[in-house]
Amino acid sequence: MRKITRREFLLVSGSIIASMFLRPIKVFSETLLPEDRLPTASSSRVVHVHDDLATHWDYRTGWYGDYVDQDAVDRMVERGVMELTGMATPADAWRVIIPAYKPGQKIAIKINLNNAIYGSNGQVIDALPQPINAVVKGLKEIGVREDDIWVYDMTHGWHMSEIPARLMNKVRPLYPGVQFHSNDDLHTVALGYSDTEKVHFNVPPDRTIPDRRICNALVEAAYLIDMPIMKKHRMAGVSLSFKNHFGSIQGNDALHWSVTLNDPGYLSDYNALVDLYSNRHIKDKTVLIIGDGLYGARINNYTEIPSPWPTFGNKSPNSLFFSRDPVAIDCVMYDLLEAEGGVPAGSDNYLKLAAAAGLGIFEHRNASGRYRSIDYRRIGEE
Repeated sequence: MRKITRREFLLVSGSIIASMFLRPIKVFSETLLPEDRLPTASSSRVVHVHDDLATHWDYRTGWYGDYVDQDAVDRMVERGVMELTGMATPADAWRVIIPAYKPGQKIAIKINLNNAIYGSNGQVIDALPQPINAVVKGLKEIGVREDDIWVYDMTHGWHMSEIPARLMNKVRPLYPGVQFHSNDDLHTVALGYSDTEKVHFNVPPDRTIPDRRICNALVEAAYLIDMPIMKKHRMAGVSLSFKNHFGSIQGNDALHWSVTLNDPGYLSDYNALVDLYSNRHIKDKTVLIIGDGLYGARINNYTEIPSPWPTFGNKSPNSLFFSRDPVAIDCVMYDLLEAEGGVPAGSDNYLKLAAAAGLGIFEHRNASGRYRSIDYRRIGEE
């Protein structure tokens, strides 16, 4: 009998793991697993990578984005995608995440610049360039062309987001071909919104949310990487991977009544975020979610400047989160935000509704800090 070569073994193993990783998400009940047993299904996996060396800001001097170690973030992203996919190298992990890329296919990266309206040169928390660079580095290792990588945020309404020059200036010297898309056509390419592709909202009979147009950066993409920030939010309680897509549609202010906890029209049994994420351009294209918890936003203030987290030893969280399950990853980040001074009651209603809609696994960690249904894996010192 001919012996199988190492290359053949790796190819077969990779195919098996990829098929497991890419299968549809299955929702598990919290009661299916005993207390001391954790699942291994990659569809429920949330990887939390922590590295105290990732940031070194003194919380006073200069822009916090200048005090992030690119090499540390590169290592965190490499470790995160390998642990998420079960692959032995970053390149093999990215091949699992982006399984069939062909030149010309666009890979959209949705970042969070919701606070850019408050001044692109201020200290208010917003997307960082270093995680973007780390993702681009990984994509290029598997042959993705720079001009096929589209970084976007189209937050529109009473916000008019721009992509700050200081962010682009840390990406373009390394990867000059990467495309940036926003509403600001002075500094980026403004692709606008589709005339045909819209999000439809299945609101209760006495409520109305008109269909919202989807930005063309997302419509034209073949793959989507969602990069929210781990932060509290004055209106919704938390703003994570679901709410990040307010920046994927036109006129997100029409959704506010359904996400604002103290709005007179708020309903605990309906949330527009579920319909938004369920749209095929988001749900079916999302291949990876990376939660940015390098600094995070712990205070619940729109104009929040990063500050030390008592629950992380009075330092920044220095964390990145990786998953394909938007409910599970939001639950993990929610629990960390809740531990940091609490969040308003009802902030997780959208997660319960999303799980009921089949979008992922809803679970909060128990008193011992463990999950039974979410395959939570923390990498780095406690």
